[in-house]
Amino acid sequence: MTFNYARLRAPLSTAVKWQFPLLVLLMLMTCMLSYGQQRKSIGFRDVTMSAAFKKIESTYQVKFFYDAATLPIRRITLATKARSIREVLAELEDASSLKFRVSGNMIGVVMPYNQTGVTKAVVPTIRGRVTDRKGQPLPGTTVRDIITGKGTVTDANGMFAVNAEEGHPLLISSIGYRQKTQVISGTENHIAMEEDATSLGGVVVMGYTSKQAAELTGAVQKVSGDQLRSSVSSSNILSMLKAKTTGMYIVEPSADAGARGQVLLRGESSLPSGTSAYFGPLIVIDGVISNSQNLQDVVNPADVESVTILKDAASTAIYGSRAAQGVIVVTTKRAAANSGVHVTLDTRYGVIKQNRAIRMMNTTENIALMDKVMQRRWEETPSLRQQFPTAADFIQQRRIYTDEDKSKNFDWEKAMFDDGNFSDISLGLNSGNDKTMVYAGIDWYKEKGINVGNTFDRRNLRLNLVQNFSKKVSGGLNTSAIIDKTISRNGVPALYMTQPFVTPYNADGTLADSIPVRQSNNFGVPYTTWSQNFLAEKKFNNTAIIDNQHFTGTIWLNYRVLPWLSLKTTNTIDYINTHRNSYLDPRSFSGKYGGYPYLFAPGAVTPNGTLTIADTRFFNFTSTNTLNASKQFGQHSLNFLAGTEWAKRTNETNSTDMYNLLPGERNMGAAKNFGSAISVAYNTPYRPSGAYTERASFSAFSELNYNYLTKYYAAASLRTDAFTNFGRNKRYGTFYAVSAGWLINKEAFLADVKAIDLLKLRVVHGTSGRDVGDGYLNQTLYAATSNYTYDNINNIGSAITQLENPDISWETTVNNTAGIDVSLWKRIELSADFYSKLSKNLLQQVFVGSAQGSFQQYQNVGEVLNKGLELMLNTRNIDARNFSWTTNLNVSFNKNTIQKLYGDSLLDNYNRAYYRYEGEDLNVIKAIRYVGVNPDNGAPLFENYDASGKKQVTEGIGAMSDIRNYQTVGSATPKFFGGFTNTFTYKQFSLSAEMWFQVGNYTAMSLINNFQSPAAPFLGRNNVNWQSSQKVWQQPGDKNANYPDVYSSKMDTWRAFDSRSSLIYGNASHIRMRNIRIGYDLAQKTLTKIRAQRAGVFVSMDNVFVIKHKDYVGADPEGASIGTSTAYGGVGIGNANPRRITAGLNVTF
Repeated sequence: MTFNYARLRAPLSTAVKWQFPLLVLLMLMTCMLSYGQQRKSIGFRDVTMSAAFKKIESTYQVKFFYDAATLPIRRITLATKARSIREVLAELEDASSLKFRVSGNMIGVVMPYNQTGVTKAVVPTIRGRVTDRKGQPLPGTTVRDIITGKGTVTDANGMFAVNAEEGHPLLISSIGYRQKTQVISGTENHIAMEEDATSLGGVVVMGYTSKQAAELTGAVQKVSGDQLRSSVSSSNILSMLKAKTTGMYIVEPSADAGARGQVLLRGESSLPSGTSAYFGPLIVIDGVISNSQNLQDVVNPADVESVTILKDAASTAIYGSRAAQGVIVVTTKRAAANSGVHVTLDTRYGVIKQNRAIRMMNTTENIALMDKVMQRRWEETPSLRQQFPTAADFIQQRRIYTDEDKSKNFDWEKAMFDDGNFSDISLGLNSGNDKTMVYAGIDWYKEKGINVGNTFDRRNLRLNLVQNFSKKVSGGLNTSAIIDKTISRNGVPALYMTQPFVTPYNADGTLADSIPVRQSNNFGVPYTTWSQNFLAEKKFNNTAIIDNQHFTGTIWLNYRVLPWLSLKTTNTIDYINTHRNSYLDPRSFSGKYGGYPYLFAPGAVTPNGTLTIADTRFFNFTSTNTLNASKQFGQHSLNFLAGTEWAKRTNETNSTDMYNLLPGERNMGAAKNFGSAISVAYNTPYRPSGAYTERASFSAFSELNYNYLTKYYAAASLRTDAFTNFGRNKRYGTFYAVSAGWLINKEAFLADVKAIDLLKLRVVHGTSGRDVGDGYLNQTLYAATSNYTYDNINNIGSAITQLENPDISWETTVNNTAGIDVSLWKRIELSADFYSKLSKNLLQQVFVGSAQGSFQQYQNVGEVLNKGLELMLNTRNIDARNFSWTTNLNVSFNKNTIQKLYGDSLLDNYNRAYYRYEGEDLNVIKAIRYVGVNPDNGAPLFENYDASGKKQVTEGIGAMSDIRNYQTVGSATPKFFGGFTNTFTYKQFSLSAEMWFQVGNYTAMSLINNFQSPAAPFLGRNNVNWQSSQKVWQQPGDKNANYPDVYSSKMDTWRAFDSRSSLIYGNASHIRMRNIRIGYDLAQKTLTKIRAQRAGVFVSMDNVFVIKHKDYVGADPEGASIGTSTAYGGVGIGNANPRRITAGLNVTF
């Protein structure tokens, strides 16, 4: 049989193409090349020199600085023709005795002494201080008078003195900061510098060490704290990092207050397994390895000085067995020596609004859909046509709604989602003299989320102290406390589980204790069950409360043995306590049945209130001891690091369920019985759960850095780790890296090429590892069970839950990277990295003989290859006196391929319907391909294979058990992703816009699977409205339809909405305007009057808009989780990333 069918999805050409970012890049580079070289028509005849300057200023938008009294008296003539500004200045120099110094759009006019017969007076000494925006001094900064050319360099306290006249412009430049021009307004000047977001220079903190950017031989990116805090408003640094770096694929799959994000760095380097669900980078805080997996849990954004991303083996190998997935190094704020006392206040307040791209049906729409489904059911079922004379009779008898319901319409969406708000207040103190430097920070963040009853409260304290005891001995203390509380409502049903014609009110207008759920079984006689009314239960405080306390303390001591040799010891205690209290009041409907009303028959014993109390206590001690040597031998420079690290950590968990509670009490003493609602319903034994684990590690590491003539660089590192949770036969693992860099721009053959500021090549080869988590896979584990059967008798005994593998060992990643860094005309900076990551010895569960007592065992057998290209382009498009425009564009490409598997295949971990094979993407999505609709009868069409292996189109999904029918329909891995940010400044005003884009990844659209299924309304659910791209079949001959008829008597047809159908997998490509921000900083004169160093205000909006693929159906395309191929993301089902509107103030005294 042959059908003419419509395709469901448009080809990928409808999505963003590679040509788009490349075209933007080309346009920007073209703009940069032409800037300053533009030729304009200009000419003047017999005019004074000052008149000529004014004509040039208006034509080229430049500004001349000169002493009018000393200008030559002669008049100037310039023939009219097209010239560049440099050509004009050259002709003026030839026609006069003047010389010109150019800096951006500022031109200083230099005149020889005594040319006018006037003897110059003694030039006064202008003094001042150069600091960053926070008031920290910037030693080594160059300060130069543009007109005279005289200059100096700031001292250790940022102070300078230069011979210059008032009114002359000073040019101030410092590595890592934007070049600044400031007109002298007195003998004392304070100059605050801005960090340069486009700079490849500056100091980069690597964790154990710090390096100048020029010394880096690996792929490293640094983001300053100011850059982080200048975009989205969040308590989570991960959200702030998004769109600012290459290689970091970050998703935010939940709109809940206090929600964590997820991150992958250069692809997924491990197989999905039960040993560890974490696929993200290692986190290092102030040089100390953190055991937390979320940045939000270890540091407050207000305390961050910088974040450094370590991406290849050159920088990660020294972290050994925990760095296969990269490293995020966070450096917190420090006070500088002799910086005085400064207080900084940052405060912001905002509102949060839901931003969902879907809408649930109202009563009229929902009833119309049900009537249509029942009409089609009657038409296709002969027995019903005999029983009911007309479709109207069938609908009247078997519908689940009443005539009264037609006039009811309750907006459950409005009841469940509400506008939220948040506030964030940070206070920081910096104090520094030549002996003691102190930074203290306190922060209080509060958020009321858009979900009813969802709140997040976080309080943070940090103290960083540095003490110089003598010229040789220094020490310090870093402490932090993060205390947060997350509250979410229990007993709130999912939005789709509420029918629009059901209201929460009684006839008298009071809130009902429960609400009806109208249902029918296969269009049989309607029946009603009951569900909780969460609006009525608000007064009972049915909530889950999670209290988290994280305390960290580090003490360090550094002894400078010789000027080039030092010893350092760093010792850290890390303690985390998490307490969860989940409560259902016995007076509420939810509490009466413990949240499971459908488990209890009338008259059965019910839980009468439930309470779960769970605690997790984590303790870690780490001691790191290092030797650092730095020596110069003529043109050769060596830096050597050697160290050891010992750590021990313990983790204790326990959880207890209780029922039969006293009303209003949520503590263990208020419970009469131990057990869960399920154990009560099924009358099964109950016992609390708990566990205690210990693990220890020891490491020895070293690193050698060498450079010759400050243009040839080489580095090598080596680390050996030993972990107690590895097999006794494979306890030690060794990881290494070698790398090299070449500053080509310092070669003699490029000395005359003024356009090239930096040209650097980098190559890296090395290894890093990933441990196997806390699974104790090297040991056989047993669990007690009451279902141990022997001789047909059910006994209490123990069964093997895990079979030991004494040879279990490290997962190892072999990393090769080649990179290039380029800077042109001090305006364009390009960084490109190509990498290849081969992850070997990956853990996979394999089948072993049953004689071993267990059917499965973890073994190191898998291999996964990630290859990619990363591009970072920074441009300073315009850098005029009062106006600037900078752009950042970063794009990351990654391709993931399975190289080796046990048995050549891996069963999918979600629906277990298909296998992944060698050569495929680790996150491949396979399904039976849906190809459209039969226009004659509205039946869904699928591609299947017949017995001979020939592809054919059939009605219905066919044999879902036949593996041959599953085809690759996409991957959860994006083809490429990145960020695009533009920043504009005009005088004291600033405007920035940050975008995120990702292309080519697919995700499960569970709205189709569960909430657009024809059966949904009859199961007590509401349906999601059809999108404009969803063309539902209406009648025979409908060739425009791409979705099947709302009903079919064939179950095989209904499975078009099954998770095994490609219909429910959508292209999640999208472009998101993440943030638009407008700011105003007070001018220096105003700051001087109020005795402030810095002050500004801003307003911003997050999640301004999202452009998604036309065929995607969901609240937000960012909903998919990392680490699985088909996971249903919470955002994609219900909540979208919310829109935030923020106003803020920051001031430093």
